[in-house]
Amino acid sequence: MSNHDQDIGAVLFFGNPMEVIPRRLIASTTLTHEEKVCWMAVKVLSEHNRVRDLETCPQLAQMLYNDPERLEPLRDVLLKLRLGRWLTRCGESVSGGTLYGVHDEVASIEEVIRLDPDYPALVAAAAEHDREDIRQLAQATLPLLLPSPVADAG
Repeated sequence: MSNHDQDIGAVLFFGNPMEVIPRRLIASTTLTHEEKVCWMAVKVLSEHNRVRDLETCPQLAQMLYNDPERLEPLRDVLLKLRLGRWLTRCGESVSGGTLYGVHDEVASIEEVIRLDPDYPALVAAAAEHDREDIRQLAQATLPLLLPSPVADAG
């Protein structure tokens, strides 16, 4: 077994396997075309189920930009998909690779936090991001992380 084979992660698909491209994704008014194509590419990779880390994945950069070296814009697109709850980091595999979940619709805050306890910290950090679109998405998400006043009253 090569070193590369020892650090394989996985991309898990959460949704209806019969729907190749979810209608909600295509109809989304909050995602750019680039983000929609990236989601589709991640889904393709999920079928192969052998990815170490999407943020450093040359295959994904090649699919999205025709350039395996364009990792910085790829990271920003993946960050937006994570902030928008279309993609979730679910932890690490036994072999040390990262496990991701790709959703066929926007996941609930509760589900994302259950899968990724670091999601609130990700949102807080992204609220200070250099890119305005990422910063705005994170700032719009921050209030959703706060406990409901109705829940506190009970």
